[in-house]
Amino acid sequence: MKSGKIRIIGGRWKGKKFSYNLDTTLRPTPDRAKEMVFNWLGQDLHNLNCLDLFSGTGAMGLECLSRGAKKVHFVEKNENFYKNLKQNLSSFDMDQKIKVFNEDCLIWLKNSNQGEKYDVVFVDPPFSKGLAEKVFLLLRKNDYLKKESLIYLETEKTLNIDFLVEKQEVFKEKSFGEKSYRLIKMLF
Repeated sequence: MKSGKIRIIGGRWKGKKFSYNLDTTLRPTPDRAKEMVFNWLGQDLHNLNCLDLFSGTGAMGLECLSRGAKKVHFVEKNENFYKNLKQNLSSFDMDQKIKVFNEDCLIWLKNSNQGEKYDVVFVDPPFSKGLAEKVFLLLRKNDYLKKESLIYLETEKTLNIDFLVEKQEVFKEKSFGEKSYRLIKMLF
């Protein structure tokens, strides 16, 4: 199987590369978009708990770790992507900061909250499957968010985001090609 590379673009491990198996269902966030998102979030993520849903290559969570996140949880359903992510993460000596779950994000969000709350959540679901709305509902319903948590949402440009509730505000937004990138702030 052919492989590709992702690169950490900032923080402690800036420039470090990781391999992943090419797959038509995998859409790694391009460097240009990662740079934009981490300019929005800030470069220093110390003391922040992060959740990378639909992790794929784990690029967003890896960027958080490189920028000093306190904790990063990755959730990835695809067995091959999960194994590849675990292998890439094994090069870090950060077991206390990292948890990787091989589970469907919707099932994980329904069952896994043990009082864990996140400062930053990355949501990059497969396109055209209505998953973003379901994820947002479960994040709220099962109390995964802190006051003023930030949710990064990467979707197809045509996605209607009317499912956002009044206490969720899009405060950064950009589109490149057929993708839209949004940073949504929780307002409690």
